[in-house]
Amino acid sequence: MMALGADSFLITLIDTQHGRQEQRRLRQRELEKSMAWLKRMNARGYDVWVRPDGEHGLVLLAGVDLIDLQRLRERGFNPAAVLETGRQQYQAWLKLSQQPLEEPVRSVAAQGLVRGLARHGANVIVREDGRLAGFTNQQVLRAGGRHPFVQVAEANGGVAPAATVYLARLDHEIAKLREVQMERERGSRSHGQSR
Repeated sequence: MMALGADSFLITLIDTQHGRQEQRRLRQRELEKSMAWLKRMNARGYDVWVRPDGEHGLVLLAGVDLIDLQRLRERGFNPAAVLETGRQQYQAWLKLSQQPLEEPVRSVAAQGLVRGLARHGANVIVREDGRLAGFTNQQVLRAGGRHPFVQVAEANGGVAPAATVYLARLDHEIAKLREVQMERERGSRSHGQSR
């Protein structure tokens, strides 16, 4: 997560057996100091999830495989970080901007990036939280009864080369959608007043 440029994080611990959750907001130094505690919780069966706290310029695609990662790169969306969460299962953090983006922009951008991926049977999903590297994935059990460790496959922290053009196109599309929505709202108000 440090390679992605965030300095404040929301950590979510999920007890995979009982469904309990605990969240903490941590600055980068606090996260570093909390590693021993997080490792203890992970050893007790908790999954460790993380996301940047507050507005940011990142989107996360989960459930991607090597073919999806190649397709993203071919389209100019080189991931800022890729985590292997299980055998041939990955999460890709894409940095679309060094500047914070509003959540609706990130959401629309992520949905667009998913198009054209996972045509070979898997499901690529957009997530807010990603797994934290160095901890086990409690949802996957390998032969021998062990959970796989989440590992950093790559991390360059860079903005995707195609992001600037993509965001400019999205801004235009989002502006059109907002215009249509405002027209609908005006139409429903005027229709309600004419009764």
